[in-house]
Amino acid sequence: MGVFARGLRPPLRDALLALALVAVGEVETASEHLHPYWASVPMFAVLMGLLAWRRRAPSLVVGLGFAAALLGAAAGVSQHKPFSPIFAIFVALYSLALYATPRRALLGLGYAAACVYAQIALATRYGESYGGTDFGFIAVLLVAPWLVGKAMHGRVAHMGVLERRAERAEREREQRAAEAAREERARIARELHDVIAHSVSVMIVQSGAAEEVLRQAPERALEPIRAVQDTGRAALVEMARLLGMLRRDGEELGLAPQPGLDDLETLVGEARRAGLPVDLRVEGEQRPLPLGVDLSAYRIVQEALTNARKHAGAAQATVTIRYAPEVLELEVMDDGTGAGNGGGGGHGLVGMRERVALFGGELDAGPRPGGGFRVQARLPVRDHA
Repeated sequence: MGVFARGLRPPLRDALLALALVAVGEVETASEHLHPYWASVPMFAVLMGLLAWRRRAPSLVVGLGFAAALLGAAAGVSQHKPFSPIFAIFVALYSLALYATPRRALLGLGYAAACVYAQIALATRYGESYGGTDFGFIAVLLVAPWLVGKAMHGRVAHMGVLERRAERAEREREQRAAEAAREERARIARELHDVIAHSVSVMIVQSGAAEEVLRQAPERALEPIRAVQDTGRAALVEMARLLGMLRRDGEELGLAPQPGLDDLETLVGEARRAGLPVDLRVEGEQRPLPLGVDLSAYRIVQEALTNARKHAGAAQATVTIRYAPEVLELEVMDDGTGAGNGGGGGHGLVGMRERVALFGGELDAGPRPGGGFRVQARLPVRDHA
């Protein structure tokens, strides 16, 4: 029942239009002394008030509205004096042609014409005079708004098709972005799993060394034991990052260490050999980073350079690494003319945002005022041990 009621509820703007026309009609009823009032007052209320549903039920509006006017004419209400019904007729027939099906719109026009000319016949019986000019004006009054609505019907239908296409394209874009995000999270999870696996393998080696040292020189065993502790703490920090991350079933855990910022020279060299001159700058005092941050920073720079080479048409790029007290800042700028947003085959900014969000960092990416594209990331590096 609630859904049905909401379907019958008229739009606010149509309801306000109908109320305004009802007020105009009733004022005209009093000023023109449209007797009998018992017929003219409800006639105007129905004829004008029904326009509130001109979008929801245009055929019903025409059917009941013109029927009310015909009953008013039969009761002796003047059809020649009032002017406000012209507005109601215009709006009703325009809405009929615009919102009703073509068949109903044509039938409604015929019905409206029959009602109007029947009203004229009844008014003639009550002594009102109509000449040829009046009949021509009435024909134009009926057909003109209907033709305008008919012309707009095609445009509205076309716009509806375009809107549906745009909505479908937006849904597909969101689905692709969601799929890209899922794939990127799975990729990050695999890499961080590999980082943990490497840390655990190092701990095993270090604990074995500590055992051997304990047998031969116990006083020297403290150093490898502390190394095991440090590696274990780092592994726990990175394992905490994995909570909520997805990993494809059936994939074996890798034991090889993943790349980090120490490998940037190699990465920059590859970009240069691929045709993109890159200037690498390091600011601040370099220090060891948590393995997950180190890996993600490398991947962000790698993706940004890939985008600059593939999508931005860049002639040159600059990579800046800033070591701040509690944050690692990454900045990759190029002077290209393209979008540089990773909109090609890779995940681009989607992957960067996933990595930055994983560590609670910030990412700012967009065109530069003077041309080119800039990617700036901030990764917290506080001690979580």
